[in-house]
Amino acid sequence: MDIVAQEARKRQAVVKLAKRKGKSFAARMYGVCLSSVKRWCKKYDGDWRSLKEGSHRPHSHPRQHTEAEEMTISKAFWDKYERYGWDGVYEEAKEKGYSRSKSGMRYAAKRLELVEQSKKKRPPRKHDRRYPEILVPGEKVQIDVKEVPYNCLRGKMLRDGKHLYQWTAIDECTRIRFVYGFEEHTPENSVKFLHMLVKAFPFKIQTIQTDNGTEFTYKYISETEECPFDKALQALGIAHKLIPPRTPWHNGKVERSHRNDQRYFYDWEKFRSVEELNRKLAQHMIWSNNKPMRTLRDKSPSELLKEKLAA
Repeated sequence: MDIVAQEARKRQAVVKLAKRKGKSFAARMYGVCLSSVKRWCKKYDGDWRSLKEGSHRPHSHPRQHTEAEEMTISKAFWDKYERYGWDGVYEEAKEKGYSRSKSGMRYAAKRLELVEQSKKKRPPRKHDRRYPEILVPGEKVQIDVKEVPYNCLRGKMLRDGKHLYQWTAIDECTRIRFVYGFEEHTPENSVKFLHMLVKAFPFKIQTIQTDNGTEFTYKYISETEECPFDKALQALGIAHKLIPPRTPWHNGKVERSHRNDQRYFYDWEKFRSVEELNRKLAQHMIWSNNKPMRTLRDKSPSELLKEKLAA
């Protein structure tokens, strides 16, 4: 029984005593004011539910959402929530003239019963995996490769049984990203991506962190031959840090960005060529670099990068 029902049962007992012994006697015995006993006696219809406390929420307030604002929120929700979540809904609503805070929009959406789908609660972590915070852009950049889902391929790519791969680099300090797609999963493409990355990032890269894939290192397949990616890093004066084998959480930022790519990009797009992939990836990269992130205190990677470079 919840507290509201318990209070109603107590009021029922007060009313019953008041009918037998009088209202003043019941008020003294239960320690409540006489006016409350009189009001409860009028409300009581024989069922304790008639004595339940009603909502004290006001019917209106000076800054309540207008019908136009509620319609804007509803339209933005149905247009953007499934792909972009609440951040996308808020950005869409702002473009349509909505000027209130994100939390205010969420309260209004809840009142309009525009609720997000229930998510399974993750079990708590057994170990603390947090690492020292990186404060300088370029101090460490994580790089990894994601295979483009096969169901995203169309046309000749699908008929010929080819694959596409996305190279991703993310700066640990600002979360700014650079992505590019290739047709082959080779060290040579890693070298091409590295040279593109150095030109794309407006800061000097000190360390690059990768897993132990052969596109990045020959550490576990040859003791004499050196990987082209390692040679390119040495020529550029960039340190190469390898994570321990079978520990993808050490590259957690780029792994998380790949999950976001799957949710916001690959679940929605199709590609007939690597050129089409890179054209759409460029648009997606601009969106992701300008998307506010809670981990950055609701700043976008681009905004934080500007602050860091100006400091």
